[in-house]
Amino acid sequence: MLPVRSSILFLCCAVISQVASAPNSPPAKLPKTFKRCKKLDPNLPDCLRTAVQGVIPEFVKGVPSLGVLPLDPLELKTLVIEQGDGPVSIKLDFKDLFIHGIASAVITSVTSNLKNYTINLTAELKKPIILDGMYNVHGKVLILPITGTGKCKLVLEGFRAKIGIKGKAITKNGIKYMEVQTFKFGLSTTKLRVKLENLFNGDKALGDNMNVFLNENWEDILKELQPGFEDSLSQAFLEISNRVFTKVPFDQIFLD
Repeated sequence: MLPVRSSILFLCCAVISQVASAPNSPPAKLPKTFKRCKKLDPNLPDCLRTAVQGVIPEFVKGVPSLGVLPLDPLELKTLVIEQGDGPVSIKLDFKDLFIHGIASAVITSVTSNLKNYTINLTAELKKPIILDGMYNVHGKVLILPITGTGKCKLVLEGFRAKIGIKGKAITKNGIKYMEVQTFKFGLSTTKLRVKLENLFNGDKALGDNMNVFLNENWEDILKELQPGFEDSLSQAFLEISNRVFTKVPFDQIFLD
């Protein structure tokens, strides 16, 4: 992997814009449509996989009772990726970035250690992930300088996700909840397609050539962009998951 120095300078997600519940708020309840699993179920992995798959449509359209807004598209207000020395040396700002395609996720496996409050999932998407919004970039990509600002569209095909959740037990008003401390989102894709409009102050010839170059070298480009995207998605889903786990008692999510 190429040397990477990514920094997320500011991330504000529409789905997490509301203030978290107060410490003395009464316990929330999962919607009746949410499947629950027993902690000691010998087929717990299969139960959890079915349960997670079943709640995806609910979260896609939003769960008002838990303060979760619709997740497809998922909005990242601002994402800044900076690369220092290396083949890709750029400052890339995304604004009002919408991520489409989460609704097509298929959960392929779930493992857990509920005593340690850890859950691991893998998923693949039946449809490409599409990111569209506004961008601003300046720097160098491999051997070529790049500068521009305008609309952008990125398409990731064959998208797969690997998720690791680590939490801890917390108590509020004598009731046990789980607080997610880390949410690690890893991704892989079989193809990245990039379209950046208005490169080089609108010079169409230079812009078209750069887009061709970016798409021909997509693997190197992805290696540089990937850590920033993974960090942003990890932070977004950390906040989203805590809207469930810190509001709904642990024993109401995972039954005895």
